[in-house]
Amino acid sequence: MPSRTNNPKYLAILALASLAILVVGALSRPRGQPETSPASVTAELLSLERISQRREVENIADFFSYVASQVEESVVLLSATRHSGVVWQAGEVVTSARLGPFPPRDRTALGSQEVELTTLAAAPDLPYVLLQAPLEATVSDRAPVRLYGRGSWLLAVWRSRDGSLRYSDGNLFGIIARRCGEIELDEVQTNLDLRAIQPGAGVFSLDGGLIAVVLDCAGTPIAAEATALELQARSTRTLEDQLIERYGMRAGQADETEQSYFGRDEGVLIRELWWGYRAHQAGLMPGDFVLALDGAPVNSVEDLRPLLLPISREVHDLSVWRAKRRRTFGLLSRAATEAAASTHGFVGKEGLPVESVIPGSLAERAGASPGDRLLAVNQETPESFRDLETALRLGKGDSAYLALERRGRIWGTLVQANE
Repeated sequence: MPSRTNNPKYLAILALASLAILVVGALSRPRGQPETSPASVTAELLSLERISQRREVENIADFFSYVASQVEESVVLLSATRHSGVVWQAGEVVTSARLGPFPPRDRTALGSQEVELTTLAAAPDLPYVLLQAPLEATVSDRAPVRLYGRGSWLLAVWRSRDGSLRYSDGNLFGIIARRCGEIELDEVQTNLDLRAIQPGAGVFSLDGGLIAVVLDCAGTPIAAEATALELQARSTRTLEDQLIERYGMRAGQADETEQSYFGRDEGVLIRELWWGYRAHQAGLMPGDFVLALDGAPVNSVEDLRPLLLPISREVHDLSVWRAKRRRTFGLLSRAATEAAASTHGFVGKEGLPVESVIPGSLAERAGASPGDRLLAVNQETPESFRDLETALRLGKGDSAYLALERRGRIWGTLVQANE
């Protein structure tokens, strides 16, 4: 008897049964559900990842907005200068200095009330300004940079010119020493776009602590660490510092070379002025020798101390030696109206513009740079480059005294011809 496995009828029945099972399975499979390929699975995972990242970014943005709202009351706008400022001490506001005199008073909105601020410190050689504010002003807590690791998030918060609150995020990279004007500051290294941020903005950690203040350092915006800046602001200021702070005038004893050149061994030499400050408004210039103050002889800087005493007269009389003759200038004891110093960086048109400096030249030895203006040669004002050429016809070993201006700083220098 043949086995079932070799029976043709049996094999035909198995084949028909298998075919029927396949047909029923195909008909019973749900329609519209294509098989999932590996590529489509990958695409779905990437889509989910993007959604997750987008939600994370939205959460971070919401948190930045929250931090900005937490420090909002300690960030103010100064009405006169249109700078942002930070309340960082009970009764004080700190902001960035500007080109030209800072006004003796300003106004700002603290909460719903507009109040008057009084300038406490606004030295022309400092990149910051301190103003006295009402005691009820909200104070920003200090946060030393060294407490935060590299890569930590930072948030710059400031007031735009219309008073609205603005903020920008970045990261902390470290801290370096930076010379700014006449002082040393600690600069916070960050990827914040400081040029797009209002001067005087506060830089905060994400826990709301004040890390730094954005200052204008000779035309370059920097984030100055708040704790080091506070120590600098509290330091004792010398007589010379106070004179340049109040009058924009730096004076000192002449050395032997200067005494020989000017033919004077008495008096105090004015070495530097700041555009728009009281000494500059009075008509003083670098190279002037102050011989007397209100009739009293001046033989040292200490003899100028009466200029810093409580105001007893509206105008001080300065007897000055200039260009081989004695002259008298009136120096205001109170701040006058602001001079033509511009908040946009223009400080006047006097003098001859320095377009380039030849290496090894007299101009280079004088410390001139392109963009400076030459105001005087040997205390005479050249009206043209022909006048300048005539004034600088020097023999070998001869000297010339130049007065130059750069971003509101006017200084004098004695240089010697070498050919």
